[in-house]
This record gives sequence, structure tokens and C-alpha cells, in this order.
Amino acid sequence: MSIEQHNVIDFARVDSQSGEVVLSITDHLDWNNSNEHLWQLQEKFNAYLRYIESGEILKKYPEAKNQL
Repeated sequence: MSIEQHNVIDFARVDSQSGEVVLSITDHLDWNNSNEHLWQLQEKFNAYLRYIESGEILKKYPEAKNQL
């Protein structure tokens, strides 16, 4: 997984204590071109928001229903 793969959730897991779904982004890029880096992050964040807002996250992690 990579920050450059905008429509891929890099890592997701359910926290065993809280029951919350934890989503993580893998970012290996350096900051030499900060404008491009920020754009990549924005695109990745937008994909994660779509994953949550569309309800797709609940299809994979139905136990998170009460956490959203």
C-alpha cells in the first residue's frame, strides 16, 4: 500500500479495547515537493472519508456501527 494509491485503504483494524476501527495511511514520500505531497495526502484522506461516509467501512467492520 502507498499514499500514491488513492483508492486503497492501507491498514484497518478494530481496536480490541475500544471496538473502534483504526485506519492508517502509509506515507513514504519525502517533503521535497511539498505541494505534490500535500495533494497526495488530500486525495488519500478524501478516499478514507468516502470509505466511511459511504458505509463501506460498516460492511467490513459491522461491529463499528456504534462507534461512528
